[in-house]
Amino acid sequence: MLDQAILANSHIIYTHEEILHSINHIATRLNKEFSGKKVLLLPVLTGAIPFVGILIPKLTFTMEVNYIHVSRYQDNVGQAKITLTHEPSAKEIKNQHILVVDDILDEGNTMHYIYQRLAQHDPKSITNVALFEKKINKKKMIEADFYGLEVDDAYVYGFGLDYNGLGRNIADLYALNNTTVNEKN
Repeated sequence: MLDQAILANSHIIYTHEEILHSINHIATRLNKEFSGKKVLLLPVLTGAIPFVGILIPKLTFTMEVNYIHVSRYQDNVGQAKITLTHEPSAKEIKNQHILVVDDILDEGNTMHYIYQRLAQHDPKSITNVALFEKKINKKKMIEADFYGLEVDDAYVYGFGLDYNGLGRNIADLYALNNTTVNEKN
Protein backbone atom coordinates (compact mmCIF):
# COMPACT_ATOMS: atom_id res chain seq x y z
CA MET A 1 0.00 0.00 0.00
CA LEU A 2 1.08 3.56 -0.52
CA ASP A 3 2.53 5.80 2.13
CA GLN A 4 -0.25 7.54 4.07
CA ALA A 5 1.28 10.95 3.27
CA ILE A 6 0.75 10.31 -0.46
CA LEU A 7 -2.87 9.28 0.10
CA ALA A 8 -3.42 12.31 2.35
CA ASN A 9 -2.13 14.58 -0.43
CA SER A 10 -4.49 13.04 -3.00
CA HIS A 11 -8.17 12.96 -3.83
CA ILE A 12 -10.43 10.41 -5.49
CA ILE A 13 -11.28 11.19 -9.09
CA TYR A 14 -13.40 8.08 -9.72
CA THR A 15 -14.73 5.57 -7.25
CA HIS A 16 -14.51 1.85 -7.84
CA GLU A 17 -18.23 1.77 -8.63
CA GLU A 18 -17.86 4.51 -11.26
CA ILE A 19 -14.97 2.61 -12.84
CA LEU A 20 -16.97 -0.63 -12.94
CA HIS A 21 -19.91 1.18 -14.54
CA SER A 22 -17.56 2.56 -17.19
CA ILE A 23 -16.13 -0.91 -17.90
CA ASN A 24 -19.68 -2.23 -18.42
CA HIS A 25 -20.30 0.57 -20.91
CA ILE A 26 -17.02 -0.16 -22.74
CA ALA A 27 -17.89 -3.87 -22.94
CA THR A 28 -21.28 -3.09 -24.48
CA ARG A 29 -19.64 -0.92 -27.15
CA LEU A 30 -16.91 -3.48 -27.87
CA ASN A 31 -19.44 -6.32 -28.13
CA LYS A 32 -21.30 -4.32 -30.77
CA GLU A 33 -18.08 -3.41 -32.61
CA PHE A 34 -16.68 -6.97 -32.73
CA SER A 35 -19.88 -9.00 -33.03
CA GLY A 36 -19.25 -11.96 -35.35
CA LYS A 37 -15.48 -11.37 -35.47
CA LYS A 38 -12.59 -13.29 -33.98
CA VAL A 39 -10.28 -10.96 -32.05
CA LEU A 40 -6.79 -11.17 -30.60
CA LEU A 41 -7.05 -9.22 -27.34
CA LEU A 42 -3.77 -7.74 -26.09
CA PRO A 43 -3.72 -6.12 -22.66
CA VAL A 44 -0.78 -3.77 -22.15
CA LEU A 45 1.04 -4.92 -19.04
CA THR A 46 1.25 -4.11 -16.25
CA GLY A 47 -1.31 -1.36 -15.79
CA ALA A 48 -4.15 -2.93 -17.77
CA ILE A 49 -4.40 -6.04 -15.56
CA PRO A 50 -7.26 -4.83 -13.29
CA PHE A 51 -9.17 -3.38 -16.27
CA VAL A 52 -8.83 -6.43 -18.50
CA GLY A 53 -9.59 -8.82 -15.63
CA ILE A 54 -13.04 -7.24 -15.29
CA LEU A 55 -13.54 -6.57 -19.01
CA ILE A 56 -12.85 -10.02 -20.50
CA PRO A 57 -15.77 -11.90 -18.86
CA LYS A 58 -18.15 -9.23 -20.19
CA LEU A 59 -17.07 -9.68 -23.82
CA THR A 60 -19.23 -11.97 -25.95
CA PHE A 61 -17.24 -12.15 -29.19
CA THR A 62 -14.76 -14.91 -30.05
CA MET A 63 -11.28 -14.06 -28.84
CA GLU A 64 -7.81 -15.26 -28.14
CA VAL A 65 -5.83 -13.51 -25.40
CA ASN A 66 -2.13 -12.76 -25.41
CA TYR A 67 -0.39 -9.65 -24.10
CA ILE A 68 2.09 -6.94 -24.92
CA HIS A 69 4.47 -5.64 -22.28
CA VAL A 70 5.96 -2.22 -22.87
CA SER A 71 6.92 0.64 -20.64
CA ARG A 72 8.15 4.18 -21.04
CA TYR A 73 8.47 4.93 -17.33
CA GLN A 74 11.45 4.48 -15.06
CA ASP A 75 11.38 5.58 -11.43
CA ASN A 76 7.97 7.20 -12.05
CA VAL A 77 9.35 9.46 -14.78
CA GLY A 78 8.32 9.22 -18.43
CA GLN A 79 11.20 8.32 -20.75
CA ALA A 80 11.69 9.03 -24.45
CA LYS A 81 12.64 5.40 -25.05
CA ILE A 82 9.99 2.70 -24.83
CA THR A 83 11.11 -0.67 -23.52
CA LEU A 84 9.51 -3.77 -25.11
CA THR A 85 9.52 -6.89 -22.94
CA HIS A 86 7.01 -9.11 -24.81
CA GLU A 87 4.80 -9.04 -27.89
CA PRO A 88 2.94 -11.75 -29.82
CA SER A 89 4.70 -13.33 -32.77
CA ALA A 90 4.18 -12.05 -36.30
CA LYS A 91 2.26 -15.26 -37.08
CA GLU A 92 -0.18 -14.61 -34.21
CA ILE A 93 -0.87 -11.05 -35.43
CA LYS A 94 -1.14 -11.60 -39.21
CA ASN A 95 -4.72 -11.39 -40.55
CA GLN A 96 -6.20 -10.88 -37.06
CA HIS A 97 -8.47 -8.21 -35.65
CA ILE A 98 -6.33 -6.84 -32.81
CA LEU A 99 -7.79 -5.17 -29.71
CA VAL A 100 -5.17 -3.43 -27.57
CA VAL A 101 -6.40 -2.79 -24.00
CA ASP A 102 -4.57 -0.22 -21.88
CA ASP A 103 -5.13 1.51 -18.55
CA ILE A 104 -4.62 5.11 -19.68
CA LEU A 105 -3.93 7.06 -22.82
CA ASP A 106 -2.18 10.35 -22.11
CA GLU A 107 0.09 11.68 -24.87
CA GLY A 108 -0.34 8.47 -26.89
CA ASN A 109 3.38 7.69 -27.19
CA THR A 110 3.12 4.13 -25.90
CA MET A 111 -0.01 3.30 -27.91
CA HIS A 112 1.51 4.80 -31.06
CA TYR A 113 4.59 2.62 -30.55
CA ILE A 114 2.41 -0.47 -30.06
CA TYR A 115 0.34 0.35 -33.14
CA GLN A 116 3.47 0.69 -35.28
CA ARG A 117 4.87 -2.64 -34.00
CA LEU A 118 1.62 -4.50 -34.67
CA ALA A 119 1.01 -2.90 -38.08
CA GLN A 120 4.30 -4.37 -39.36
CA HIS A 121 2.72 -7.85 -39.21
CA ASP A 122 -0.35 -7.21 -41.42
CA PRO A 123 -3.30 -7.51 -39.03
CA LYS A 124 -6.83 -7.12 -40.43
CA SER A 125 -7.41 -4.23 -38.02
CA ILE A 126 -5.98 -2.63 -34.89
CA THR A 127 -8.35 -1.07 -32.35
CA ASN A 128 -7.34 0.37 -29.00
CA VAL A 129 -9.31 0.93 -25.84
CA ALA A 130 -8.14 2.81 -22.76
CA LEU A 131 -10.00 2.83 -19.47
CA PHE A 132 -8.86 6.40 -18.81
CA GLU A 133 -8.28 9.15 -21.37
CA LYS A 134 -6.17 12.04 -20.11
CA LYS A 135 -7.13 15.52 -21.27
CA ILE A 136 -3.93 17.29 -22.27
CA ASN A 137 -3.22 20.62 -23.96
CA LYS A 138 -1.36 19.27 -26.98
CA LYS A 139 -1.98 16.97 -29.93
CA LYS A 140 -1.71 13.30 -29.06
CA MET A 141 0.38 10.85 -31.09
CA ILE A 142 -2.71 8.62 -31.35
CA GLU A 143 -6.27 8.86 -30.08
CA ALA A 144 -8.21 6.16 -28.23
CA ASP A 145 -10.73 4.36 -30.42
CA PHE A 146 -12.72 3.63 -27.25
CA TYR A 147 -12.26 4.95 -23.74
CA GLY A 148 -14.12 4.92 -20.48
CA LEU A 149 -13.47 7.97 -18.31
CA GLU A 150 -11.72 11.29 -18.85
CA VAL A 151 -9.14 12.54 -16.38
CA ASP A 152 -7.57 15.97 -16.10
CA ASP A 153 -3.87 16.47 -16.71
CA ALA A 154 -2.78 15.44 -13.22
CA TYR A 155 -0.69 12.65 -11.78
CA VAL A 156 -3.10 9.74 -11.25
CA TYR A 157 -2.76 6.35 -9.62
CA GLY A 158 -4.89 3.41 -8.50
CA PHE A 159 -6.90 0.80 -10.42
CA GLY A 160 -3.84 -0.44 -12.32
CA LEU A 161 -1.88 2.81 -12.40
CA ASP A 162 1.04 3.01 -10.02
CA TYR A 163 2.85 5.58 -7.92
CA ASN A 164 6.54 4.56 -7.74
CA GLY A 165 5.56 0.95 -8.45
CA LEU A 166 2.88 0.84 -5.74
CA GLY A 167 -0.85 1.42 -5.59
CA ARG A 168 -1.99 -0.57 -8.64
CA ASN A 169 -4.26 -2.53 -6.29
CA ILE A 170 -6.12 0.54 -5.03
CA ALA A 171 -9.76 0.18 -6.09
CA ASP A 172 -10.42 3.88 -6.78
CA LEU A 173 -8.57 6.28 -9.09
CA TYR A 174 -6.70 9.03 -7.23
CA ALA A 175 -4.93 12.23 -8.31
CA LEU A 176 -2.20 13.99 -6.40
CA ASN A 177 -3.38 17.40 -5.22
CA ASN A 178 -2.06 20.50 -6.97
CA THR A 179 0.17 18.68 -9.46
CA THR A 180 0.24 18.24 -13.17
CA VAL A 181 1.75 15.37 -15.06
CA ASN A 182 4.69 17.51 -16.11
CA GLU A 183 5.59 18.09 -12.46
CA LYS A 184 5.62 14.38 -11.57
CA ASN A 185 6.26 12.51 -14.82
